[in-house]
Amino acid sequence: MSEFSSPAADGPPEYPPVAPGIAERNIRAFLWFRVLFNSRFYYPIFTILFLDFGLSIEDFAALNALWAASIVLFEVPSGALADKLGRRRLVVFSAWLMVVEMALLCFMPIGGAWVWPLMALNRIISGLAEACCSGADEALVYDALPVAGRDAAWTRVLARLMRWQSLTFMLVALVGGAVYSPKFMNGAAQWLHLDLQFTKEFCMRIPLVLNLLMAAATVRVSLMLTDTHEHAPDVSRLRELVRSSFGQMMSAARYILRSPAAIVIILTGLLFDAFMRLFYTVGSNYYRLLGIDEAWNGVILASSSILGIGTAIVVEKLVGKASPSQNMGMVAGFILLGLFGISWIIPGWAGVIFVVPFWLGMRSLHYFISQYLNRVSEPSTRATVLSFKGLTMNLAYGAIMLAYQTQTFALRSSEKSVMAGMDKQQTDLHLLAAAMPWWPWVFAALLTILLLGVRLKFKGNLTQLLAREQRS
Repeated sequence: MSEFSSPAADGPPEYPPVAPGIAERNIRAFLWFRVLFNSRFYYPIFTILFLDFGLSIEDFAALNALWAASIVLFEVPSGALADKLGRRRLVVFSAWLMVVEMALLCFMPIGGAWVWPLMALNRIISGLAEACCSGADEALVYDALPVAGRDAAWTRVLARLMRWQSLTFMLVALVGGAVYSPKFMNGAAQWLHLDLQFTKEFCMRIPLVLNLLMAAATVRVSLMLTDTHEHAPDVSRLRELVRSSFGQMMSAARYILRSPAAIVIILTGLLFDAFMRLFYTVGSNYYRLLGIDEAWNGVILASSSILGIGTAIVVEKLVGKASPSQNMGMVAGFILLGLFGISWIIPGWAGVIFVVPFWLGMRSLHYFISQYLNRVSEPSTRATVLSFKGLTMNLAYGAIMLAYQTQTFALRSSEKSVMAGMDKQQTDLHLLAAAMPWWPWVFAALLTILLLGVRLKFKGNLTQLLAREQRS
């Protein structure tokens, strides 16, 4: 018997029984899809890649806000369409969008007037791709699992996903960081006795071309998924289908507003995720600020993947042994420690120690949110509810990037005399160093407001709210 099989449940299932082979195939395809879609060779050098293309920090922040806005615009409609039109169709479409997204980056000029509009188009397409697969890929697997023991099986799937992603990120991070560094590439060519000279412009393209190949593999994997959820048999009446999907969206919105536990999970998730993604967004520039060469960025990210393997084992046990409030409190502690640590800007490798709490917090947060949100979601609107989670998180991320852009504008003006005579790279680093000390205090203030608001509004914490809804 498969590790995800279970005996028949008492009472009628939510959907017609699914063949074990389909469930297993969907699990494998889902794992590969998530790994290929999210493991990107340019992640170790994400910030400096955009800055080296000729963009300012303000441009970079605005582009990330645009990316988040495109996700917010398409997130819930795409989730509703996935519930009505078919989840597999949306996932396959997102894979093709990834191909277009990466092709734009591969052939984009470095510097000049075309960089901003092409980057903006890339961010919009990337956001649409994220929106189309968000929630739909999870729902494809969750609904194909046997009804009896479904939650336990889904826990094992998530644990496998964390292990797979950790191993893949190690390889992708090491390669992406190394090939971006002309110093490393020229040193490797000399060691291999190759008569080659790698320029900065050429090295900037290598991780992008590798990701274009990854996108092609993502399309292939997405076609292996099977949709077991009842959905519209054809698309001939698209207008009526879209109208019905928006009705589905509003139904899910009303459900979330009636569920205190869902509201608290989503609010907590968007606050925690926004500040951790703020650091992840500027991370490669932070390492440059510490004086670490780009080639080591991949080693740093690979180290986070090694740590992620252990984290997957620990959080799987914490779901059963610790309360939801304790688990989320642990994540909040990681974020505060990380934000205070990076604001001290300790040069060299000692400064990297304070990045570890972000690694632990990010991996734990999304595992916990998926667990708790699936517990309070109705099967017929699960993809839509999960899309609301993605929508709110990206709305918060867009807001924090606009706040970062505003902060950078203000600092550029107030620090103008200090930055006189600095080149672009030195200016970018100075602005980041001046911005970071504000972040832990803002997070602490917002967290305090959230905790007080939940207590006053719902008369309980997350653990108590989940227990109430599961009893009802």
